[in-house]
Amino acid sequence: MDFPYDAFVFHQRPDGGGPQLAVFIAPAGEVSTWSTVDPLGPDNPMAPQREPAPARIASIARFFQGDMRNTIPTAIVIGLREHFQLDLQAGGTARLTISNGAADDLKPALVIDGQHRLRGMAAADQAMSVPIVAVLGADDLEMAFQFLVINNKSARVPRDHIRALALNYGEDELRERLKSARLTLDPNLASVGVLDEAAESPFAGMIAWLNNPAEDRVIVPASIEAMAAEAKSMGFSEFEDPDTLNAYLMAVWSEVKSQWPQLFTAGNKLLGKVGLTCMTHYITRTIKTWGRNPHLRETVNVGDPDKVRANTRDILASLTPSFFQAEWKSTSYDTRAGRQFVLDDLETMSSNILNGEPWFEDLNVVDRAAATAADAGSVVAAAIVGFEDQAGE
Repeated sequence: MDFPYDAFVFHQRPDGGGPQLAVFIAPAGEVSTWSTVDPLGPDNPMAPQREPAPARIASIARFFQGDMRNTIPTAIVIGLREHFQLDLQAGGTARLTISNGAADDLKPALVIDGQHRLRGMAAADQAMSVPIVAVLGADDLEMAFQFLVINNKSARVPRDHIRALALNYGEDELRERLKSARLTLDPNLASVGVLDEAAESPFAGMIAWLNNPAEDRVIVPASIEAMAAEAKSMGFSEFEDPDTLNAYLMAVWSEVKSQWPQLFTAGNKLLGKVGLTCMTHYITRTIKTWGRNPHLRETVNVGDPDKVRANTRDILASLTPSFFQAEWKSTSYDTRAGRQFVLDDLETMSSNILNGEPWFEDLNVVDRAAATAADAGSVVAAAIVGFEDQAGE
């Protein structure tokens, strides 16, 4: 059986080198009829493709069925080995006729890239138009080469790029479209945008994404999302309102920045994911505890930024920035157990300071010798600053 298509035929290289290519569209059901997938395996070591994954095929079919606007404009790539006729016409156009064989090993085309897209489209609707780039007269070596180039030259879009792009569109509408594609945005993504853009935010312009200059990218978006999640996990009903949640986070961290400005620099542990999430957790949990105390209840209102700043200031009085300046025993505590070590140390440090003991006594994260050295360095630095101030006067 013959399948004729109008195609555009060309060589990608201006010198005419490399294989001849044809671009055309065809219904998914027809393409499935005259093409096959040649998967790599013990009995077929020269084949380029992988075994098809039924779950991926089903997910693509659901994508098309989930929203009538959904499309995948990316072309699949096939190798046309034989059993095709090319009638060239003016302007690079041609009539491409593909003659189908009965068995798979007689089919004229092999799918080089896009087998799941093709099968998912066919499962959704046999009449779905598939954009195709065909390598004409391709042998097995050429098809294996093209498969390797396509799959090794492509790069997954970084998640932070997606976050930055998403905030430039209507969140609700975009979320609905993404839902049909089985993609999601973090529910705390909006906090990232507000804390990056609000003039009163202590993190304004510091988020590490494409919206900001490279030299200003200090805090990864996932840290802000995790920080917002920590605050919400404490169970304050006020945080169901995103505006209240964001105002709370800005109040807490504005006070932290006011008290510990020296820590708001690139590479500081406080502004890493562990520092931001653990401090937010510790401060919010402490405020919640105070809210249950009859003697302190009147001082607590997470919906009042002034009270939040006052609470945060009182909490910071029993902590020291030296904790985040000292060397830690491990380079990473971004696990559940690691974050718990940090939270336990914040609690222990607070007790040490309130009881007049060295702040680093019995801590899990900070090495005692390193903490002593860090404190000594801080004293020397403060003395130098004081001397310079006096000399300036």
